[in-house]
Amino acid sequence: MDSALALTAKNTPSIAEQLDKNLLSILLDEATLINLAAHEHLFHFGQPATHFYWIKSGEVALYRPCYDGEEKIFRTLEAGATVAETMMFINDGRYPLAAQALADVMLYKIPKQSLLTLCQCTPALAMQLLESMAVAVSQSLNRIDLLTIGNAAQRLASYLLDLYIEQRSAWFSLPVRQAVLARQLNITPETFSRQLTQFRRAGFIGGRNPEIVLLDIDGLCRSVNLPVPQLDMQKPRERSASLGDGLFECCSYFKQKLA
Repeated sequence: MDSALALTAKNTPSIAEQLDKNLLSILLDEATLINLAAHEHLFHFGQPATHFYWIKSGEVALYRPCYDGEEKIFRTLEAGATVAETMMFINDGRYPLAAQALADVMLYKIPKQSLLTLCQCTPALAMQLLESMAVAVSQSLNRIDLLTIGNAAQRLASYLLDLYIEQRSAWFSLPVRQAVLARQLNITPETFSRQLTQFRRAGFIGGRNPEIVLLDIDGLCRSVNLPVPQLDMQKPRERSASLGDGLFECCSYFKQKLA
């Protein structure tokens, strides 16, 4: 599978995390626990969107087949994430992406009507979902900027800075394989590897893949003409309002600083 625009869902609360125990129990009463082996499909592009899913364990890739026969991965989702709940609000909706297990996966399969009924009875949940969708739209705009503005070095540096801001640590792990991340940032794997090597030789970063440590944030920013992020490590990081199903997560730092 040609992995492009791939993203891993981390640090975003799912529906299950936002529901109290009683509401979660109601939602899961009509759910079916299913198991998928690696490479099995949860659903295919264009199929009627009749259910959404909550990943109990494993990892799922969301991708779209291309006209040239390749497959572009838009996002990868891990345990705790929800899949396709936004599609439940579209009459006669169809899945805009295909979902495939990357490893053995266990999921709850939840009927569309269960979520709609719960939202009708629980306005607070409906408002949380609306907020999630608004955040997803904003993130998609940020991602478009990341992929169309700046050169490869700026996109890579911006991504590393965004991980630094998100994880509040200069030491972090890349969430996906290097080849996947390169295509996510619209960079060839060769250019990605070469740029990482240049950053290391300049003393801006250290560590061994997938571990990265930012050694000279000021120098890294100056080298690619980006402003230095101002981060208060004493202030708790605010969690995203996203429920984990926006098709686009993104590196928001680039958009925020260059807008």
